[in-house]
Amino acid sequence: MGYFFVVMNYFVHSIMYGYYFLTAMKLKPKWLHPIIITIAQIAQMVGGVFVTAMSCYYHVMDNNESSPCHVKGENNIAALFMYGSYLFLFVEFFVKRYSQGRLYKRFMKTS
Repeated sequence: MGYFFVVMNYFVHSIMYGYYFLTAMKLKPKWLHPIIITIAQIAQMVGGVFVTAMSCYYHVMDNNESSPCHVKGENNIAALFMYGSYLFLFVEFFVKRYSQGRLYKRFMKTS
């Protein structure tokens, strides 16, 4: 479970901090609109909820006594709460920032 989280997190943060770095250097990339970063963050949270839900399923359905599931139920609950709340917050941010703003309309015209 942890490997999925690490890969997803590294991928999204490398894009996000790369964008912030270029913007700080006054080299804001025109090919990378901030809405793409927000969509990537939402996709990361959807992936996190999915992986955690699958982990919960395997934890509950595990009948293999010789090689039991090593993920603790408390970790699953914490991860589900964390990814679920982040998903809610990123979707709320997306709606407030892009769906009603002129950036969203401008981005949709150029796409």
